[in-house]
Amino acid sequence: MFDETAAIPSGLHHERFVATPLTTDTAALDYASYMASPHVIRAHSDGRWPIDGFTLEDDLKLVAKHQADHENRRAFTFVLLAPSLREALGCLYVNPLREYLQRAGADRRILDAVPAASAMVTFWLRQDQQGTGLADVVVEAVNDWLLTEWPLATHLFRVLPDERSSCAALDRLNLRKTRLSLPGDTRPYVWYQPLV
Repeated sequence: MFDETAAIPSGLHHERFVATPLTTDTAALDYASYMASPHVIRAHSDGRWPIDGFTLEDDLKLVAKHQADHENRRAFTFVLLAPSLREALGCLYVNPLREYLQRAGADRRILDAVPAASAMVTFWLRQDQQGTGLADVVVEAVNDWLLTEWPLATHLFRVLPDERSSCAALDRLNLRKTRLSLPGDTRPYVWYQPLV
């Protein structure tokens, strides 16, 4: 997604949340947030992510993979923490868009239109944060952060219709809503792109 000289931001500090790389040091906070959010996790993952019987040890294995991807600049996962840094509010993922589109069977016209330094952005917020306005804050702050501090040519947010708070927040921001026809992806994803 990026060349080796591109500077990647270490995090985002906002008065409502702090985005910091997800590591094994923050895994327990991430796990607590995840397990407190079964409906959110099911909606965000379309039922693909485990909940019943999912243990902290299971989470640590996934977090270690996210941490390795982040450190090796393959993909970037941030845990969203409360300002106190004692509680996780959700997670943010900044993944290579072109790689995703290739896996999903995008045609050459779409792939040629997407620069290498492009990101697919997804996120989820803890269940008790739904309807609190946090989604609006996160979407606006993250969009500005990606536009101003990341070495990206473009980014697209991706959500599923059942992620109601996230969809509503993205609808309220000045973004272009679109659907991509991807033969390898059967989920009804909705995509949002900045207008700049």
